Amino acid sequence: MSTKQASLPSDRTLDATSSTDKTSQDVVNDYFMKYAEFRELDAIKKKGWENPKADNFFKERRSQADKANTSAQKVFYTMMQQIGDELNRQTGALQLPPAQSRRPTVLDICMAAGGFTSAVMKCNSDARVSGITLPVKNGGHFIHIPGWQNDHRLRIRFLDITMLAKDMGVEAKDVPTDHPDAQNFIFDQPFSGQDYDLVFCDGQVLRTHERPDYREHGEIGRLRAAQLVLAMQRIRENGRLVMLLHRNDAVDVVSLLYTLSRFSSIRLFKPQKKHAMMSSFYVIAEGVHPRSQEALDAVEMWKKQWHAATFGSDDDVQKAHSISVDYIEGVLADFGEELVKLSLPLWRTQYAALRKSEIIS
Repeated sequence: MSTKQASLPSDRTLDATSSTDKTSQDVVNDYFMKYAEFRELDAIKKKGWENPKADNFFKERRSQADKANTSAQKVFYTMMQQIGDELNRQTGALQLPPAQSRRPTVLDICMAAGGFTSAVMKCNSDARVSGITLPVKNGGHFIHIPGWQNDHRLRIRFLDITMLAKDMGVEAKDVPTDHPDAQNFIFDQPFSGQDYDLVFCDGQVLRTHERPDYREHGEIGRLRAAQLVLAMQRIRENGRLVMLLHRNDAVDVVSLLYTLSRFSSIRLFKPQKKHAMMSSFYVIAEGVHPRSQEALDAVEMWKKQWHAATFGSDDDVQKAHSISVDYIEGVLADFGEELVKLSLPLWRTQYAALRKSEIIS
């Protein structure tokens, strides 16, 4: 856990640039470019972007994801189970120690197709798992865990987590009657009051998810904020959080990793084969202190980001996510060396996978 005294995320100024017009992302890029592994990865990614094969490759990947039938979703389920197995072999993150007089508890946010839950139950047969996932009728995936409907260890709620308004501090009376989603907000709090040993946040914005136009801008940040708020309001003291992220060199991700490090100990994991050439990775936050002041401040910040993306303008969204040059320079001064040490295996894995890929040849 980081004990450094950099400004808290809530202390950000709204100016994302300095007088030299250097952006906060420029600051991160300059910092990482000091390291040979990052320079090599950056160069090979640029080479891939210049290859027409890359456009076709990723276009085909998106098409397959959008049109995934039951058979394809089962393949996805198996792949996620394999990633979960590898994550546990490499980090032990899914192995829950026995607790006195109770069974281990897990919350899987954005559960479908259920691969991670299946991996958890494989190594914790007595675990109780709660899941929240987007309904199929709204573009979500089917659950493919064998016999899940009759498994007493599983409880699943089918809903859009980004509409859980009460968890974000919004009451029904606060919602404008002319809001495009006025009838879709949810004011109960699934699995509230329960403390979980392990929480998964594995959600991604689905192109198959039909939603109002206002949600097209800022939906990635809105979903991330919703997952984090739900997780932090349900995780046990000293619990464990596993979250899917993309691009660990993105300024918002650097800021998030630093924020998590202020109330937990973090590690990063990237599968060696599945999605190895992609920018995706997982952060594992252990020994989480959800009631620490740093965690409470972070939750309030994430609620504000959700609120801006749900009720505000594009400018409001930008301001809620803005990260100043001064702030990110302070983060890197305090956390940069640790972040690079955590990131090196990710960079090496992605570089090796890209070197072998068809989009580089």
